Amino acid sequence: MKKLLSILALGMLMVSCELETSGNKELDGYWQMDQVDTLSTGGVADTREALVFWGIQGKLLQIRFSEGGNFLGEGLFFRFNRDGSYLTLHSPVLHHLYETDEPIEDVEILKPFGIFNLEEVFYLEVLNDDVLVVSNDNLRLHFRRY
Repeated sequence: MKKLLSILALGMLMVSCELETSGNKELDGYWQMDQVDTLSTGGVADTREALVFWGIQGKLLQIRFSEGGNFLGEGLFFRFNRDGSYLTLHSPVLHHLYETDEPIEDVEILKPFGIFNLEEVFYLEVLNDDVLVVSNDNLRLHFRRY
């Protein structure tokens, strides 16, 4: 009888502890932007010291950035969809640590991060365990897994 109860308890535990995965595979994680290429001019900028990070999990993408070497708890949030080799960011929100988050309506806030539209489509050029490279009509953004 004890053995039967133990087996039932173990079975219930296994059913209740089902893992939820996002299906993003190697896209999920924390990425540091280390280079930006300007497609129209061929220019290349090293952005490692700018400390811009993309955090991706589920259907959310967070952009964190440093101001003077300090992360103040603020950043940008996007919802995103992945369709094959395309990553579409949409519904941007400015996140404040101690205030209410606010939807972004002015694209000028996003431009320093290589995003030129409130709904931005990036092409996934490279995606593996260590490297993420995405491009839009203007820029190619290079990231390393952090």
